[in-house]
Amino acid sequence: MHADITLIIPSKNSDFQLNDLLESISTWTIFPSEIIVVDSSEIMPTISSLFKSFLSNNSIKFQFIKGQKLYPGKARNIGILNSNFLLLAFLDTSTKPNKTWLEESILQIHQDKSDGVWGNTLYDANAYIPKIIRASTYGELPIKTLPGSIVKKEIFSKCGLFVESARAGEDGDWMTRVQLHQINMSKSSGYLKYHDLNQATLISVPKKWFRNYFFTSRLPFFRAHKDIYFYAISFFLILIAYNWNALLAAWDMESIFYIPNITKLMIVGVIILYILLRGIFLPLSKGIRGHFLFPINFFFITIFSFSLDVAKVLAFVSAKILKNED
Repeated sequence: MHADITLIIPSKNSDFQLNDLLESISTWTIFPSEIIVVDSSEIMPTISSLFKSFLSNNSIKFQFIKGQKLYPGKARNIGILNSNFLLLAFLDTSTKPNKTWLEESILQIHQDKSDGVWGNTLYDANAYIPKIIRASTYGELPIKTLPGSIVKKEIFSKCGLFVESARAGEDGDWMTRVQLHQINMSKSSGYLKYHDLNQATLISVPKKWFRNYFFTSRLPFFRAHKDIYFYAISFFLILIAYNWNALLAAWDMESIFYIPNITKLMIVGVIILYILLRGIFLPLSKGIRGHFLFPINFFFITIFSFSLDVAKVLAFVSAKILKNED
């Protein structure tokens, strides 16, 4: 059974993941009538014979569009402009839906009389290090994402296409524009799985975050937010603490304003607050279970979270400096 919908998949240097995703389509309860892969790999991927047979047996239109050095937004825009149907679905090679995803999402759009349905992604982690990374970042609860989303093509005439010059963050920018235009979007009841965390390392993730936030910070929807505020307020409090006894007590130990070891107390207080926030409260709010956090993992999560925060701050500062130079 076919649905009048175009499935758009950007791809780059992901031969195995791409074929794994394409071959999984044969297990879906309904198929898209058109599949567009926009690829910018250095070496053109080989589409499996198994998938080609599936296309032929089910009369599915397939477009493989080759591009050069395409960012995800540009690749998706090419797919949109070359699509032949009024309903568009988006997946990435790192995300894999279950077999009922397409059918249930289309049904939900009809039931809700909405203009689309957002993707819903769970981040899979099978080993200890990926689980630490997941606890420090996405958590175990599903997150609203562009991959897995299905939207009416006409939405792009209202909200515009994806930003093509950004290496990352173009999906969040477009999703924000959808909200600003008050487009009627449904919330997905199903979810996709993201598997790339299982190949991530404690070094690769901060590097990726620096790259992503460097590009994302330049997009209109993004503002350097609570991470910068936390460090700025912490520095300000420590600075006040350092000068407290000199300014208010004139170093008079008998003064009611004199506080012994105030600088050390403030530094310890900021560290404890950070551990409670990043190592315990935020992971719990994202669905990480207490038995994983304690007795010691919360400490490792805090340390790794700190490396991510440093990467974000450096990305914000670098982007700001380069923007001023421009």
